Amino acid sequence: MNHQIFRLPVLVILAMTLAFSTLGLTAQEQITNKDVKKRVALMLTAQAAMETLTDMMAGQVMFQANQARSARRTLIQTSDDIAKRFKTPHFDPLSNARPEIWTYWADFKARAASSEAAARQLNVYSLNGLRRSLPSVLQSCLSCHDSYRAEPNEFITH
Repeated sequence: MNHQIFRLPVLVILAMTLAFSTLGLTAQEQITNKDVKKRVALMLTAQAAMETLTDMMAGQVMFQANQARSARRTLIQTSDDIAKRFKTPHFDPLSNARPEIWTYWADFKARAASSEAAARQLNVYSLNGLRRSLPSVLQSCLSCHDSYRAEPNEFITH
């Protein structure tokens, strides 16, 4: 089988994972609003699950179906919790949440639902299945972040 097909998507996903993994725990600890802290914790949990799956997909770690299933469950749960965590507009100077979230609430909720649907469609029973299905999950996350997440800097989380 020609693995060249997977090379570009794997590289793109790895680049995005590295970009998202620059979030620092120090910044999270500096957030004073408890509800913003909960949002950040939710996003960091989802990020960790994505890192598990992208590392498997890229061959950085061996594919293990039980770990992939656990990461899938985490992504489903965190996606399901997004609307709940963002429902009330809580602000903190270190938050990356744009105010447009609440201006365009219906769209934001729809994107969260799309992320959950994509997570439910993840095929975590084989490496090939993961490689086919993970890009749609990543795309749903990036789509929402492009619209509703402010550009991070070294001191800002979500």
